[in-house]
Amino acid sequence: MKQKRTPSLVMACVSAALICATSFAADDLPEGFNRKPTSRFVVSDNPYYKDPQIALKNGVAAYQKNHQTNRFCVVGYQWQTGSMNVWVLWKEEEELLLWDGALDPDSRAKSLIGVRRDLKLGRDTVKTENDINGSTYLVTEQWWHAVADDCLKHGEKYVIGPFKAKAAKPTADQSANP
Repeated sequence: MKQKRTPSLVMACVSAALICATSFAADDLPEGFNRKPTSRFVVSDNPYYKDPQIALKNGVAAYQKNHQTNRFCVVGYQWQTGSMNVWVLWKEEEELLLWDGALDPDSRAKSLIGVRRDLKLGRDTVKTENDINGSTYLVTEQWWHAVADDCLKHGEKYVIGPFKAKAAKPTADQSANP
């Protein structure tokens, strides 16, 4: 006697869920970029951002925030073209920093000092798209929170405890002119 096989309802639902989850995996990426990223990447695995805690600690020292605990989150986004962005959320400062990184270890260690974009909640954010009014640096509060929340959900977290910053070495000009 030949047994007839029919797919169970449970298997059909599981299959449909897997197809939807893989087909729309990018749907949970934040909105508001000119073009929506296609994926995230692990920032610390990329040679431009290796050992993020070094650059984070140097940034904390440069901004003279080393007397307190500082919490960070880093998240990397990639587009279909291969271009990438790394955003750093500095929780205590309520800032999103666009981090370029660097291949050279010394440059990478200083690469969070003087970033090209730093978006402070309240200073660089507005309520609506209309409030941007052609600005090239303002973003909506909704976009800022979307990236920050996405980072907290999917990004790498770092805590830099209080530390004593090393005194800056004097430059040749400072040594010659006391």
